[in-house]
Amino acid sequence: MPRNTILSTVVALFLCVFSVQAFAEVLTMGSALNKAGRQRMLTQNIMKNYLALGLEVDVVRARDELDRSVALFEEQFQELTEYAPSQTISASLSKVEDLWFEYRALAIGKVSKENAAKILDRNNAILAACHQVVLDLEAHAGRTSAKMVNTSGRQRMLSQRIAAYYFAHAWGFRDAESVAAFEKAKAEYGAGLTTLMAFDKNTVDIRASLKKVEAQWQFSNTGFEQLEDGNYVPHVISVTTNGMLKRMDAITHLYEDLDVSLSTGAVAANVEH
Repeated sequence: MPRNTILSTVVALFLCVFSVQAFAEVLTMGSALNKAGRQRMLTQNIMKNYLALGLEVDVVRARDELDRSVALFEEQFQELTEYAPSQTISASLSKVEDLWFEYRALAIGKVSKENAAKILDRNNAILAACHQVVLDLEAHAGRTSAKMVNTSGRQRMLSQRIAAYYFAHAWGFRDAESVAAFEKAKAEYGAGLTTLMAFDKNTVDIRASLKKVEAQWQFSNTGFEQLEDGNYVPHVISVTTNGMLKRMDAITHLYEDLDVSLSTGAVAANVEH
């Protein structure tokens, strides 16, 4: 076969594969909300794992999670930037990018109490910027089901924020602001769970999954209560909050599917009335 023909065939195959891959990565509003919500979680997951490294809690897993979370944040940021359906959302994403560079540098840098203090100081700003992207997407969608994707996705973030501030307390960061952030995150997680369980379009699968999360949340609170007595159980908190994260991630995907069904006029067969 002539060299030019071979080259043309290779190029054609490459373009075909690239086109399929590009098509597979096209986001829907539901998937964009899910990923934007996951960006919030990743900012807190990064902080949690950095603090876990400082405390030497599950070091191998913490290092692996930290590296993967940084990489995933950047990957999803590019996807959201390409998808952005309005100038408002694009502008919000630009604010995230401005804050991300410094946050990333601290996260992958030397583990020290000094740098941990900087991460704790800066995490609120990048979290707020990521949250604004979700709010902009939700407003653009204009659907109640989209709000549930946001709320369930936010529960993922709160599970990691709770763990992060628990680790911060265990490492000696016990200032009033850190303690208040920990208590607020717990209160917001409980309130978010109540909101999700009350949603009238929940499917049977969603309702059953939320009941499991509720039981897990009640168990986790027993570990948090020991904090007041100076009894730290970081390994237990690491395991339980990771479990909360995984369950809420699965539920967020269920709400994403529900949002697609409702937006297209389809009615889920297993919705409880």
